[in-house]
Amino acid sequence: MNHTVYRALHHRGWRAVATAGVALLAGAATIGADSPTGGERGVHAFVLSHIYFAGAPEAGACATMSARSTEAFRLTLPKPEQAAYAAPAQYGPLFEKMNKDLGFRRISLSGGNPGGNSAGRANVAKVPADYRHGERLTIARARQIAAMNGFPHDRGNPAFQSSVIAYDACTDPDDFPQLTKGYVPYDGKRAFGIDLDGKVGPADFTAPDGTRGVDNQVWHVLGCTKTFREQGDQATAKGVFLSARAPTLIEVRGTDNLHDAGDVTVNVYSALDPVTRDGRKGALAYASFRPDPDPALHATTHGRIVNGVLLSDPVDLVLNCKEQIIDSPRHLLRTRIRLVFQPDGSVEGGFYGYYTIASLYNSIEQMTLVGADVSGMSCPAIHRAITRYADGARDPRTGRFTAISTAMHFFGVPAFIVGNAGQPAS
Repeated sequence: MNHTVYRALHHRGWRAVATAGVALLAGAATIGADSPTGGERGVHAFVLSHIYFAGAPEAGACATMSARSTEAFRLTLPKPEQAAYAAPAQYGPLFEKMNKDLGFRRISLSGGNPGGNSAGRANVAKVPADYRHGERLTIARARQIAAMNGFPHDRGNPAFQSSVIAYDACTDPDDFPQLTKGYVPYDGKRAFGIDLDGKVGPADFTAPDGTRGVDNQVWHVLGCTKTFREQGDQATAKGVFLSARAPTLIEVRGTDNLHDAGDVTVNVYSALDPVTRDGRKGALAYASFRPDPDPALHATTHGRIVNGVLLSDPVDLVLNCKEQIIDSPRHLLRTRIRLVFQPDGSVEGGFYGYYTIASLYNSIEQMTLVGADVSGMSCPAIHRAITRYADGARDPRTGRFTAISTAMHFFGVPAFIVGNAGQPAS
């Protein structure tokens, strides 16, 4: 979301500046004429090509980036060994040494070696007599198989979509606190997001347009981590498709006026059909999508449109995220959806709410040790930071927060929704 649009969102209670309003009004007329949902009046649907953690550029922030797990491990070694493993050419041997010294384990349930890295190569697992090849593992089942294969007691988790069981710094981060060395939280003062709690606190950010009280503690956690820092840039993010095989759909019902409307219904679905690219490598507009019949992947709320900007009431959401080996639904609580209707009929916007710690870390864990290290992060450091910065959904029994404030931006194009959520399409 560019800064002009972002400023328009905040100006006078989400009212856009006059020049932006004229452009958005023209875009709204175009959308209404095209009837992207197939002709049903007052209904407009969009498919999202990418949902990402948005980063606000700030000079001087993240002068030092967080260390990945191999670098954190190197920092625990005696000084002579630190020097010996410092060169980039020593990365492979250092990774091997970390696996061996820390006792990481991987066992394969398929006989192959998903991940393909010699360090931590998976041995073929011993399995119970009632094990069915390809079964989706529960944690209890994974721990049963891990125990049969000599893992530490009650340790290890499924990886690579249940084809491997691993015991390492990502599956069991609390066992490796030494790998938090070199972690750097985001030290800037600016971040995208909105004021979720109605307060301006010392940990809050200031938005790029000067709005104070922004709640986005996820950016404190991830803002100085290599992969999220790079992917948080809007120009980079716009060309990325993420979860393209299980995209998110947003449907706006109750108006043909996408410039101003007092009350509209907003539906969010997960789609069964993938996003495809058009001839210019963007998301193909006006494609048809079936909603996933799982009711957990459908949410409904209401909102208002002012000067071409929709802001919804808070709602709990589950957003699918399936990408390569990652299959990790995002659980977002008390989330407000913001849509900015663009002149070309597309949308930009964001989800602003509280990401549950469990689902956020699950998406990190599923990257696996190899993926996390290549992405420039250390799982134990991220896990500890998520817990430290959590600020939402306090557990009344323990007093601990179970979710963390977040700002996730997205891009979308007009789409057709066919069939009904909660039942398969005919």
